[in-house]
Amino acid sequence: MEGILNITYDEYLLKFRDMINNLGLNNSVQKEYVLKLLFTCKNHLSADDIQQRIKKDYKVNIGIATVYRVLNLFEEMGVVRTITIKGNDSKVYELNLKAHHDHLICIKCGKIVEFVDKEIENLQEKVADSRGFKLQSHNMIMYGICKECRDGK
Repeated sequence: MEGILNITYDEYLLKFRDMINNLGLNNSVQKEYVLKLLFTCKNHLSADDIQQRIKKDYKVNIGIATVYRVLNLFEEMGVVRTITIKGNDSKVYELNLKAHHDHLICIKCGKIVEFVDKEIENLQEKVADSRGFKLQSHNMIMYGICKECRDGK
């Protein structure tokens, strides 16, 4: 996908540590485990996914409450973006390293597809403008059934 920042994990980690320090917060190995996992993963992950992958990949025990605290902090800092999946009451997370994009979500298998469409972006600007709004941000999620689920694969 276009728009991914061209940065290594080590470079991003240094920036992250500076952000934490500038906020007067303490860094922790748990924060860095979550950060690295999100940096290296191409999928959107739930808090449960993150907890299980950290346990598996790093052989450490991390509690789900810790994962949620880290993710909430990351969300407040703008480090992650979240998507709430309709009918699921849970969020999935992605590192905020990509240019703006929207999402298609399969309501059967949960597959998430990212896309950018300039026509849609322009139309959203026109809609906001015609109603007296200066658009600052938006999050578009479209729900449907993916081809694989429709074909029974």
